[in-house]
Amino acid sequence: MSGKWLVASGKEGGALRRQLVLVLLVSILALFLASCGFQLRGAADLPPQMERTWLTGINAHHGFARELSGLLRAGGVTVVDSREAATAEFRVQRLTTGRRVLSVGGDARVSEYELYMVLEYEVRGRGSEWALEPVTLNITREYVHDPLLVLSQGEQEQALREAMERDLAQLVMFRLQSAR
Repeated sequence: MSGKWLVASGKEGGALRRQLVLVLLVSILALFLASCGFQLRGAADLPPQMERTWLTGINAHHGFARELSGLLRAGGVTVVDSREAATAEFRVQRLTTGRRVLSVGGDARVSEYELYMVLEYEVRGRGSEWALEPVTLNITREYVHDPLLVLSQGEQEQALREAMERDLAQLVMFRLQSAR
């Protein structure tokens, strides 16, 4: 065995040390992630009765419907356009969104708002007794109102609503997976 393998010097030594440090850091990061329970999300494990699901009670172009459809497809579900083609029906009974005043400043102006979204839905199998009882989910977000930034506040509110639609669709998927 030559001394080249035991002691590296110069440019080769620096590159070797960097590689060893990189391997060590990646190994430590993998160990930390594994020890805290972190897992990459795989496909959703949804009930087999939802193989072909029909979304009703909501416009297919609504942000929540688009988010939920995408997550269902990623979970192996085919989202269909008709009752006849469906093995299950996901019925949105109510989807309410709004804004409430949370606090008012000393100058009698609004200083904080709360955005809310309420979803009530049920899922029923077609041609079977399988069903999920109606579920109601509430989600809220707060934001500070700055009267000097009125134009950007509309964009902030829109971004919060889109994030809420994503979060609500994710909550629905968690509920559906637990129903398996």
